[in-house]
Amino acid sequence: MSWRDGVHITGTPIWCDARRRRDVCFLSSADRVGRAGHGQLIATPITLALLGVRDQGHLAVPLRQRFTLGTLRLELIPSGRGFGAAALHVDIAGKTVLYAGAVRTAAGGAGDAAELRTCDALVVAAPYGEPQHSFPPLGGAIDAAIEWTRGALATERRPVLLVDSVLDGLEVASRLAGAGIAIAGPRALREAAQRIADLVPRPLRLDAAAAQRSNAREPRAPGFAADSAGPIPTIVAPGREPRAIVWIDTDRAALARAVGDRAVATALVSARAAAGAAGHDAGFAWSAAADRAQLLGWIEATGARDVFVTGPCAESIVAALGARARVIGPPQQMSLFPREAFT
Repeated sequence: MSWRDGVHITGTPIWCDARRRRDVCFLSSADRVGRAGHGQLIATPITLALLGVRDQGHLAVPLRQRFTLGTLRLELIPSGRGFGAAALHVDIAGKTVLYAGAVRTAAGGAGDAAELRTCDALVVAAPYGEPQHSFPPLGGAIDAAIEWTRGALATERRPVLLVDSVLDGLEVASRLAGAGIAIAGPRALREAAQRIADLVPRPLRLDAAAAQRSNAREPRAPGFAADSAGPIPTIVAPGREPRAIVWIDTDRAALARAVGDRAVATALVSARAAAGAAGHDAGFAWSAAADRAQLLGWIEATGARDVFVTGPCAESIVAALGARARVIGPPQQMSLFPREAFT
């Protein structure tokens, strides 16, 4: 296993979440890396659609559908990160690798929770992993955010839910729309929702009126459930009509222009809210990735003999795992398996 602006699975042509051009690159989610001019991308159809690279010679692979690349046997499985997110399981001459990116083990978000495959070697991201990283149950955070949003709308204040990324915003909008709440958002979020909606059958497209008419919280179409993250919300530009506004937290200037003189209430919807939501009316620790205990438990369940960890909290997770774990990232390089394993 080696790192050079991305993870390379040695002995294969496959790079994972690479930031510079590679001939073959797996993308674990749409927010991991830009297009970077890769020769061929491997990802779920939703991830490729979110990147705007449909029908360009890339491999759009449904979840849990095994396929081959030369002598390699591969499978994409849910990682729990959000719309379109996946982990890549690779069988290399009987030795198995699971490249996971960020995982979320809790159910209730967009798509299925992180799925398990046993493997010889595991590569996983640790955006969270310090001892203080402990999140409340995901379902409770989602329900609390929905209740707060309804309460704000009842007082005629526009609820503004601030998220960390477009991918996170899609999940928040999906859950609010599933509860019958009309959604507004910035152009990037509207375009992302439309790109997914263009992929899916009509029953999976959900606006507030449809949600109120239906008893099914998350309608699914046959044959698409494995790749769907749930109902696709209809998102419009902020206007005079009362809607919940889902916005990217780093773009506050555009938010101010969008809401104008309308009264608003703001909520931070992010794992960061677990440490407090100063400056906001509310905060909900709605995390897109596992906390420390969840991540360590998931890693153990894979049975991996060798664990490579990336991300901001990699060192903390490696310290907890012991000698079989390594931080992978610049400038370190290491073998995926002992040389004798192939002799």
